[in-house]
Amino acid sequence: MSDYSNSDITNAIHILKSQGVSNQDIIGEAEQVFDLNQQQYVANILQESDFGSKIIRPTKNYDHNYLFKIIYQAVISGTYTEEIISACSEELNLEDLAFSKLALEYILTNRYISKYERDAFIVELYQQYQESKFYQDLITIAESTKNIYLKQLVYKTAELVAKKNGEIPSLSSDKAITQNNAIANTDQNTALVQESFNSQVGNTLVETLNDFGITCSYLDTKTGPTFKRIKIKLGKGVSFKKVQGLGSDLVQQLGEQLGFDNPPMISVIPGAVVFDIPRCDRQIANFADYVDLTNEIDINRIVIPGGVDVDGKYIEISLCDSNVYHTLGGGMTGGGKSQFEKAMVLYLALRYPPSFVKLALSDVKLVSLTCFNGLPHLIAPVAEDAANTLQIFNYLVAEQEVRYQEFKKVGVENIGEYNQIFPNCPMPRIVLVTDECFDLLSDSSYKDQIEMALMKLLAKAGAAGINIFLFTQRPDKDVIKPLIRSNCSGKVAFMVSRPEDSGIILGNPDDDRAASLLGGGDMLYKSPKGMMRLQGLYLGTKAAFQEYLDQAMCTVSDTPFWDSKLNFSSFNIGFKGETSSNNQTLRTRLNKLTNDSLVNNNQSEEFSFNIILDDFTKSQISSLHSRGYELHQIVQEIFNLSRADGRKYKRIRDIIAEFISSLKEENNDDT
Repeated sequence: MSDYSNSDITNAIHILKSQGVSNQDIIGEAEQVFDLNQQQYVANILQESDFGSKIIRPTKNYDHNYLFKIIYQAVISGTYTEEIISACSEELNLEDLAFSKLALEYILTNRYISKYERDAFIVELYQQYQESKFYQDLITIAESTKNIYLKQLVYKTAELVAKKNGEIPSLSSDKAITQNNAIANTDQNTALVQESFNSQVGNTLVETLNDFGITCSYLDTKTGPTFKRIKIKLGKGVSFKKVQGLGSDLVQQLGEQLGFDNPPMISVIPGAVVFDIPRCDRQIANFADYVDLTNEIDINRIVIPGGVDVDGKYIEISLCDSNVYHTLGGGMTGGGKSQFEKAMVLYLALRYPPSFVKLALSDVKLVSLTCFNGLPHLIAPVAEDAANTLQIFNYLVAEQEVRYQEFKKVGVENIGEYNQIFPNCPMPRIVLVTDECFDLLSDSSYKDQIEMALMKLLAKAGAAGINIFLFTQRPDKDVIKPLIRSNCSGKVAFMVSRPEDSGIILGNPDDDRAASLLGGGDMLYKSPKGMMRLQGLYLGTKAAFQEYLDQAMCTVSDTPFWDSKLNFSSFNIGFKGETSSNNQTLRTRLNKLTNDSLVNNNQSEEFSFNIILDDFTKSQISSLHSRGYELHQIVQEIFNLSRADGRKYKRIRDIIAEFISSLKEENNDDT
């Protein structure tokens, strides 16, 4: 049949194609009619025809948000990648096809993994770990796995195999697990796909809430190091309480699809409700990447590291803010409390000379702060028990009084005003960090003295330039009393095991959000200005921390500064609850606080009283009364007396009642 020319064969192929004959049938017919050269010519014509039809074929234009949505649904329903690409290739124009391929790659890389898929993958990975002799075998698996979370599991397993075999794994930079490496395209397209992905997750959440009868709409999504924050606008008349209790229901409805096992944190921000969903590719906020130790120091703006917020912005906490002089923090082991304490102390020691900042540290657990012994900023060695801590507290009480005398002499009210007048000889700020205040406030020998000194500091020390940070793993409401908690206007809550612990730390019994934190530095910072969820800074390896610490140990101060001239050693505390000759017993300290003169009239313990309440005690009474405390509760809280104490209790109760009545009369007069 060689009589047929190439043009005849071409025309015949075009006619057959127009009649709907498949390529396979045409090739089969050609094998029976033509020789080998002509068969190859037929195959070439068919390839050219297919390519040309794809270039000039009639196609539709699709909205990219719609495209992303249907591709996302196809992926989570289990459709094979090849089938998705094939369908898109047949239907889409070239621009939309390029977007669809980019979107598919992004979804495969970043999608949330269901619990069942993750568990199955881990089982297979464990078998590979048992059988593999070379970590490179696992690297090959990692390179063929698109999803970030699964890649992390494989690379970690590869490190374990290498360690088992005594090897050092070499993971080149091109194998790093980052979102940008997973998507090889322009920044503009990447941002568009990421926005579409977030929008799809948000719309899925909205659809689920609608199913629960909650009218709402999706606003936007912010991505922080630890979680994605989905912002939802509730419909008019929809109460937040309807959403607040849906955490467990959302796990049941969306947990597998969106990849979370615990209820997401649900909270209110101005104009919206936000749902915090953990990232599968959680990022570390490294200390070295965020802190700046080089900028010029401002004595009126002493700060500590806070963490990284949902927008990726680094947040600092000011110690000079009159609204937040003192802070209470707490959280269970693994929550990140110790890292936060260490980062705070290390930053202060690296950033500020001792002429600007001095440190007072207490660590009765001997695990978090004892490493800072030897810092030139310390007013005393790190306190390792209740007696040494009381010594520091008593010293600081005396220090604050000397400072107030200095303020009175100069004619100022606080340390900020003083340092503006004397910038060349500043009064240094003192930062007191107590690692486990629960143990101190429950110590049978020293708890009363410690509590009394601490209350004096919390009431007056802030304006004198003394900041107090109290941390605990056990936020017991009966040990850390309400007056202590209320005077700590700053709150730092890390992961807790019980919802009630969250309420104690954050100052609201109904606020259980700390129970939804993820650990590892995920925290809530609360101030009078509001609540922020932050990712605390990670100090790095022991070697990196030690390098910073060695640098801090060498800090020198060549600037003159104000000195109270107090001798710390004169505040020594005796053992088993007894004080030295330089200190007072608890009874004497209480009597001085209230100007209480006790006269023993006879052996039947009948006393007559002449009591004058000082300003500190009046402020305590006023504060407790304004918050709804009953009269007997105020007597118990301030004087540690109950009805069983007889005449002493009744007399002090009557004096407090008289003082409260005078407060009411003053308020009526003002009105």
